[in-house]
Amino acid sequence: MKLKTKINNAKIETTQIRQLILTAALAVVVATVACAKQSEHKVEAAQSGQPAVKQLPVQTTMPAAQPSEVKTIAKTTTKQQPTSKLLRYKSRDYGVSFEYPWQYEFVSAKTVSNNESLKPKSDGFEGQITLARIDLPNGFYPDTDFESGYLTLGLNPHAVEKDCSASVATSSVKPQVSKINDVEFLWSESEVGGKGRASKIRNYVAFNNGVCYEVELGVKTHNESGLVREVNADQVMRKLEAMLKTVKFSESEVKADNEVQSSLAEGKPEGQK
Repeated sequence: MKLKTKINNAKIETTQIRQLILTAALAVVVATVACAKQSEHKVEAAQSGQPAVKQLPVQTTMPAAQPSEVKTIAKTTTKQQPTSKLLRYKSRDYGVSFEYPWQYEFVSAKTVSNNESLKPKSDGFEGQITLARIDLPNGFYPDTDFESGYLTLGLNPHAVEKDCSASVATSSVKPQVSKINDVEFLWSESEVGGKGRASKIRNYVAFNNGVCYEVELGVKTHNESGLVREVNADQVMRKLEAMLKTVKFSESEVKADNEVQSSLAEGKPEGQK
């Protein structure tokens, strides 16, 4: 009897232990499920409380400029490329000035005096002076026979009015008359050509304030091989005439010879701006 009682008690204890284990396991499962649900609720609550974040594409273009920025950019561009700006040459000592586009090349009196090919045609009298020369860029006429287009401004303080007029007269052609800014200019034109070279030259003179002022316009071409297109010399001449039309005179006192030579040696055009 005692043995049976012990066996029955052992069975009861085993059964109770199993029930406790099952109860504990069930409690763990329930707790885990409850925690999981709470986590899900928290996640959903967090997601519902914050707006969805979208990934923005990387901006590869520059932002649109504001109106004030556009004006600033436009001003900067205009300063760098002054397409319509004119420069002014002025000699206060000789009372003469003219304007020319900024793209043209200014050549000083010193450079002209040291290069025989840059000097204008001789007026036939002593004392001829060159003040300045303006050259058109070769890039204006690409793939043509254009060699040079230029304007030279000078004077001869020792030439009287008769000599001044005679410097543009030829035996076959009577000088023509053009009025520029209320001053009469006498002028003549000559053309020469041969061996692949040609030139068209116009010489203008005006006797003003007791001084003989001289302006030369020239177009020279070079086409030795005969393979390039001929430039329109009249078209080039019109660009040079546009500068001539800006020539103006003012009252002045012409320098003495020694001052003239000193000025030319220094190569500084008087009064240039």
